[in-house]
Amino acid sequence: MKNVDIAQIVKILDNTYSTHVMEDSYSGNPYKALISCILSLRTRDEVTFPVAEKLFKVADNPKKMIELPYEELCSIIKSINYYKTKAENIQLISRILLEKYNGKVPDNMDELLSFRGVGRKTANIVLSVGFNQDAIAVDTHVHRIFNRLGYVKTKTPEETEFELRKKVPQKLWRKINRLFVLHGKAICKPITPLCHQCPIIAFCNQIII
Repeated sequence: MKNVDIAQIVKILDNTYSTHVMEDSYSGNPYKALISCILSLRTRDEVTFPVAEKLFKVADNPKKMIELPYEELCSIIKSINYYKTKAENIQLISRILLEKYNGKVPDNMDELLSFRGVGRKTANIVLSVGFNQDAIAVDTHVHRIFNRLGYVKTKTPEETEFELRKKVPQKLWRKINRLFVLHGKAICKPITPLCHQCPIIAFCNQIII
């Protein structure tokens, strides 16, 4: 079995892929990171980011968001999947932030998970991108690639997250989501991955030709 050198893999991927648009735009802004994550659920980043930017020009904080008429919010984000439900969740969360947290996004996992529509991946992205904390956000790309590498043997993204927290050096945690999502979209695809183009193929224990 090949040795899966995670530090070397991260170094290679870091040199292969440019920074993620969300990380560039919302670093240090927990509210924008949170809202953009809610919008992105089951929607491609290529669709999400322009919509999020359009929304933030109108409402970039909880107060403005709840003052925005629901119908107008829906109109702005209507190209997003499940936009009506997401609009409800965004306004509900914004109201809770104002009433309970003085308009500030909480910086801990348990409180973030208490919000409707927020799961572990979203909470970890908010902590990592919005608060610059060490956190590992695991989606289907991260889950798939680490299992293909043979670094973990897990059945769900949540199981993968907890295994990675045990095994990956903490200084690398914040890089995991950005790099492995980009690699999953470009090379290590769910079906017919481009193994012959993969820059980390030397570490892979499940080459798919």
